[in-house]
Amino acid sequence: MAARAKPSPRLAVEGGVPAPAPVYRSVPLLIALAVFGVAVLWVGLVVLFGGDPWMFPLSAPAPWLFLALVPSIIAILLAVRGIALWSLLSAVASLWLVPTGIATIAVVLVALWSVRGIRRQWAAHDLDSVIATAAAHDLPVLVVQHVAGKPGARKRTDTTQVQVRDVDTGELSTARVWGPMRIGTTLVRQGMNVIAQAPPGADAELRRWVQRQNRRDDASAA
Repeated sequence: MAARAKPSPRLAVEGGVPAPAPVYRSVPLLIALAVFGVAVLWVGLVVLFGGDPWMFPLSAPAPWLFLALVPSIIAILLAVRGIALWSLLSAVASLWLVPTGIATIAVVLVALWSVRGIRRQWAAHDLDSVIATAAAHDLPVLVVQHVAGKPGARKRTDTTQVQVRDVDTGELSTARVWGPMRIGTTLVRQGMNVIAQAPPGADAELRRWVQRQNRRDDASAA
């Protein structure tokens, strides 16, 4: 049987909170990566001139010592995806080659900090877009209060039944929407289509963003 066609939803409207730049354009992260590159270059020069770079607890002969860079690469790749635990564990393992290991830890910490800031701004941006979309299309802003069904069953269906609360009136209602949904999600829907949505906790991030902007405006006006 052919799947039921989804009606074309109205388009989401961008709000005043800008979307954050991607993590690879983060200046602190680029500086940390440059320091890591200098550390790798220094180790290479030490090996090239017959020296032994600092390794702990066991030393390895060239070129096998460059295998110690594998945990560094894994740690950095995990960190830019925001996977904190495994990136930190890999960074600690990279201390086998001490100079690059120290640089790796710096990169991982900066990357995790940058990713956290980007995710927080995305949350503020998404909630601002939800509010702007609701105002532009004269639709209510809804918050998911309850999601029906067990988690395993939800993954096997294309739609999710939720209980939602109207932010303005406080009225509770049930709705079925396309795609997965989490408790605390703020959304605007047209029929079963979710036009715009923001993750749980986005209201706090939007308030922080507005407070930062107000402080900057006050500082520039002073």
